[in-house]
Amino acid sequence: MQLHRRRDALLMLNGEVLLITFSSAEQACRWRDETGIDFPLLLDANRAVYRAYGLRSSIWRVWQPKVLAYYARALLQGQRWRGIRDDPHQLGGDFVVDAAGMLRFAHRSEDPTDRPAVDSLLSVLRQM
Repeated sequence: MQLHRRRDALLMLNGEVLLITFSSAEQACRWRDETGIDFPLLLDANRAVYRAYGLRSSIWRVWQPKVLAYYARALLQGQRWRGIRDDPHQLGGDFVVDAAGMLRFAHRSEDPTDRPAVDSLLSVLRQM
């Protein structure tokens, strides 16, 4: 959502966001419809990209008190619960890859709430 809100800043820096999911095409389309996020969405059913970027899966990191408190606060603030789909234990990440295919920034999430600040990503793009 944060990247979606800052789309104009990303585009001004020639940045492009690609979302990668292991969900089915049906699930991915439903998520896009529910969230209104329309970045290009790539399917990685066998998680080859997840493995290539060193992303982990962890029961303990997902169900820790910090994460549960984060989601409880979100619900109390009126955010809609979309339920658990697919594999809730897969951790994500954020990566910046330049036009030559070189990895310029890597953030592998420690838990579902762990994401880099959008300003950090924009800073990397400005330096490229």
